[in-house]
Amino acid sequence: MKKFFYILPIIAMILGFASCSSNDDDEAVRYDVTVKVTLPSEVTQAESATAAQMTVTVFNTSTSQESKVPLVDNTATVSLAPGTYNFTVSGEAAGLNVNGFKTGIDVFAAKEITIDLIASVGSTLVFKEVYFSGVPESYFQDAFYEIYNNTDEVQYLDGVIMGVVDLGLAPSTWNKDQPSGWMADNKYIDGRYPLTSHIQCFPGNGTEYPIEPRTSVIVAANPIDHSARALKENDKKSSVNLSSADWQLYTDNAFPADTKIEGIPNMTLLWKSWGREMMPATEGQPLILARLKTGNPVDYAADESSIAPVPGTTTNCFMIPADCILDAIDIVPADPACHFKRIEAKDDAGLTWVTGADGTSNGDYSGKSLRRKVAGKTPEGKIILKDTNNSSNDFETGGSIPTPGIIGD
Repeated sequence: MKKFFYILPIIAMILGFASCSSNDDDEAVRYDVTVKVTLPSEVTQAESATAAQMTVTVFNTSTSQESKVPLVDNTATVSLAPGTYNFTVSGEAAGLNVNGFKTGIDVFAAKEITIDLIASVGSTLVFKEVYFSGVPESYFQDAFYEIYNNTDEVQYLDGVIMGVVDLGLAPSTWNKDQPSGWMADNKYIDGRYPLTSHIQCFPGNGTEYPIEPRTSVIVAANPIDHSARALKENDKKSSVNLSSADWQLYTDNAFPADTKIEGIPNMTLLWKSWGREMMPATEGQPLILARLKTGNPVDYAADESSIAPVPGTTTNCFMIPADCILDAIDIVPADPACHFKRIEAKDDAGLTWVTGADGTSNGDYSGKSLRRKVAGKTPEGKIILKDTNNSSNDFETGGSIPTPGIIGD
């Protein structure tokens, strides 16, 4: 018996070493993935050397770990542990933003992937900041959208449409861990973006509502001081004071929380399907700014052809031509399983999201906003916001404390 007990620890040690060795072997398994990019036609071969300064961002959808590697001669090789990854390429060439992406790439062997790059220019009007997550307990009336003139010339808000992009989920499905039924090969099937909830636009005949260079306007769901609201048990204070908002989203829908403030101009409601006001889901949903090429938004909305049902359902959406987008943010839940594109790469080649207090969970009721980064300043000291048409690069990862009206750091 004594010999038996002496042997047991030895056997345990051997098994332990074997187990550790096996784990080490598993963790050591890595595969080389070669990323090659195809330059857009706007970038000539003579300018391709600029592309060598581009970066590939590699995102592990299981661990949320991210790494960056430079492109050299339009190629990069990265060694990865087994798993599923998103690859995003971003940079500048020939004075254009150049972006590309591939999502949901399984890496369980060495492989090569090719990413076709898309060239684009920066927008005149951009979202400087959007806040929709709300605070506990389920208070989201403090939402706002701040729009910035990112040029050195006067721009006009007249006729600019603001909307929430429909997720295109299958009938009777609420989980967002699936691609949009509106899209094929990451493009909208009929060349139009589907918008849902409340679709709003700025009024005006074309030159009534100027926005000065390097300045912003705030559009508030409810233009009051939300930081002063009376708190109930378990409520958390909002940090947002919107009493100085420039525009409001009042829709006269009989909800007590929908407050109309005299003296603040109201957006024009073009169409609505559900909800109290123009609000994405509190854990995130894509947003767009658009301007029609011809005609005015009110007449466009009155045309029956501007409405179409979600594929496989009888639920309607408001359709905007895909070539009318001024700015777009492909906002998704923080959960990597939900990282499907709903904005075409020409309008936003990346993804962005708000996280909870732990930095990884979904950011609903986190009190965080998504704020665009600062790229630099003009010689006069005015802020230039970052606009590479890639929200993965342009916005602060995970969100931050809302700063309505504050431009820059």
